[in-house]
Amino acid sequence: MNISITKNQLFFLIIKTQIGIGLLSLPSVIQHSAGGDAWISVLGSGLAIQLLILVYWHLCKRYPGMNLSEMTIVFFGSYIGRSVNAIYYCFFVIIAGYACTLYVRLIKVWLLPLTPGWVLLLLIIGVSIYLALEDLRVIARFYQLAAVLFVLLFVISLATFSNDIHLSNILPVGQSDISQIISGSEKTFFAMLGFEVILYFSAQVKDTPSGILKTITMANWFVTLFYSYFVFICLIGFSQEALSKVKEPVLFLLRGLTFQLFDRLDLIFLTIWIIPMSATIVSYFCLAGKSLATSKKGYQRLVWISGLLVLLVGSYLYKQENMESISQWIEYGYLLMIVAVPLLMWILSFLFRSRHKRRLT
Repeated sequence: MNISITKNQLFFLIIKTQIGIGLLSLPSVIQHSAGGDAWISVLGSGLAIQLLILVYWHLCKRYPGMNLSEMTIVFFGSYIGRSVNAIYYCFFVIIAGYACTLYVRLIKVWLLPLTPGWVLLLLIIGVSIYLALEDLRVIARFYQLAAVLFVLLFVISLATFSNDIHLSNILPVGQSDISQIISGSEKTFFAMLGFEVILYFSAQVKDTPSGILKTITMANWFVTLFYSYFVFICLIGFSQEALSKVKEPVLFLLRGLTFQLFDRLDLIFLTIWIIPMSATIVSYFCLAGKSLATSKKGYQRLVWISGLLVLLVGSYLYKQENMESISQWIEYGYLLMIVAVPLLMWILSFLFRSRHKRRLT
């Protein structure tokens, strides 16, 4: 269970978990609030995440070699701590099921409209389980290899500059007031989730605390700048009216591009994008397993159970016509599980520092 990984592998574990389906619709979502300053909202969200990451890092530094599920036992005791871990397990399963539902709907709309949803759901879950059953080092190496696709996606996106671009759409810079930019940052925050893997995976990194901090900071700003870039090209490629009517503007920006050797770059982009989307599911299977398992066999058993539960959750959510209320509740859950609980534990680490030291020794 405690196989060590390098700091570079931690970097790719973070970015591959964070970068997923949220990017495709993000520009149209945040422009409603921030308008032409939407790219500033992305940077603001990156700053907020960086502050939360500092809390994560300091908490992990105080309890070296321990992941979040082990820390909860230290802070809340055996009974309450295991109950909290069970809630985390259910939370990660729901997130995986919700993400699978979004992926299936996207694939059916853009790629495979005649394929039954349950078939796509089974394929996504099956592949995710297959990889999640491996050691974390194997998963990290796969993420490292798959990260090459980000370069390819960036190269494909450069083709959008052959379209008509309008820099006036983002001018003057700062046209939106602070409240609008903050509102856009709030929406961006939920599109960039996945950094919580730090609380589970950093304990297995063989490096100094300062080295780990540098790695997770670089990962955060890589994702922030990556998102900012795609939001920027959508802002200059669409008018605000057009952007508000398009659900996946990143794909629509590529849809009309045709070259001598390539046609429908949007489908090429989406086909490649399926791999980062699947990586997010794999990471949440890992988090679910690590929430309760204390051995390798227990972890693998939980991954299989999680796969069945994710299938049930995904099948239920797929039948729902309106996902907005479900999405809202999931956002509340994120604020509680990913922000509130770690912050509470961080504060308690100052109040009960000597008691925890005696317990650990």
